[in-house]
Amino acid sequence: MIRTDLRILELLSQEKSKVEAEIESLMTTRLDDAPIDNIKTIPGVANKTIAAVLGECGDLRRFSSAKALIGYLGLYPTQYQSGNSLSVGRLAQRGIPIAKHALYMAAVASVRHDPELKKLFLDKVSSGKSKKEALIIVAKKLVTMIYSIFKYNKPYEPNRVFIPQNR
Repeated sequence: MIRTDLRILELLSQEKSKVEAEIESLMTTRLDDAPIDNIKTIPGVANKTIAAVLGECGDLRRFSSAKALIGYLGLYPTQYQSGNSLSVGRLAQRGIPIAKHALYMAAVASVRHDPELKKLFLDKVSSGKSKKEALIIVAKKLVTMIYSIFKYNKPYEPNRVFIPQNR
């Protein structure tokens, strides 16, 4: 039984490698006009994240703004209202779970590798947000950056994205 399970795992691993290679070739051949190389300049965003977002959303230029793209992906909290009380709940179930997960994992990687996004994350955590909420905020920032890079075809530059604040 164990040998059979090992063979199945080996076959699944080979299939996974084939699918990843096919996704990589599709990204290079079919998306010639898309700024894939510029999107890869964002620390923490790699081929799998780009493939998930573009595979689920298609051409990002069809969205009127980054806010519309965030709404399409479902990266916003739900609100519950009853009478005068208003509470903010969990992340919306609408949207695309594959892209949401890919962006969440990219946010985790970005917090580790990009000092500006790490600063954003730590600022949100220190202001009382939970770590998951802060990671969702970072994921929204990543979506905004991906959208603007896709739209304007310019590589990621932290000084263009993050405006220094004088305190």
